This record gives sequence, structure tokens and C-alpha cells, in this order.
Amino acid sequence: MTGFRRLPPVLRVASLLRPLFPLGLFVAFLYMVSAGAWPSAHVGVDASRVAVIAVNLGVLGLGCSAVVHIYNSRFRQLDRATFPLESWQSQVRNILALAVIPVCALVMAIVIPPTARAFQLVFLASIIGAFVCLAVTLSMGASDGR
Repeated sequence: MTGFRRLPPVLRVASLLRPLFPLGLFVAFLYMVSAGAWPSAHVGVDASRVAVIAVNLGVLGLGCSAVVHIYNSRFRQLDRATFPLESWQSQVRNILALAVIPVCALVMAIVIPPTARAFQLVFLASIIGAFVCLAVTLSMGASDGR
């Protein structure tokens, strides 16, 4: 609990969002396992929507975990130079860079029907969101001197 209290407010919210990663994967796994038991034509259509939502929740959860982990690892090392996430603007910029594309993909997965041709944009946004999350996470970790 003391680790949570020493986090800045934005990182406290990110810390609370970290369980989205295992929760999204668990729900998608349960749906995929139980989908074969339901004899319906909509199960296959819904499975793609559930998979996209799970991937984007996972990317959001992983991004939040990475931001909080990097902040905590730098906070413990007192001899390091100033940490880029110390300022409010820098925190918001890094978390938004991680979150904006997966959140857009989540909204598109909910709004666009899986049978529509435009649903392909959801897959594209999910892939781009995963790459952005990876790039931002690696850039924050690289500036740590690792």
C-alpha cells in the first residue's frame, strides 16, 4: 500500500488499471473455450469482437503495468537523474501515447458490427496500438539506462 501512496495521481489511476491485462485475457479465453458449446452462427462473429476487445484490454493493461513498473524502478534508485515521469504533463503524455489507439480500437470494436467491412480497421488499429505500446514502453525503459 505504501508503494501506491507514493505514486503520482496519474500513475495511481494507471496502477488501478493494471488488472485489465489478465482480466481481458481470462475473459477471452473463457469465451473461446465455451464458444464451441453453443450451436449458433453468431458465436463466430462475436468471437472476433471478443478477441479484439481482449487484445486491446491486454495492451492497455500491459502499458499501464510498464509505466508503473518503470516509475517504481527509477524511484527506488535515488542516485539516478531526474525521471521523465515526474511532471504532470510528461505523465499524461506517456500514458495517453499508450492508451489512445487501444481505446479507439475498443470503441470501434463495440460500435462497428463484426460483419461490416469496416471491422478490418479495428484489427489494424489493434496492431498499431500494440506497436505504439511497445515503442513507448521501450523508449521509457531505454532512457533508464538499461
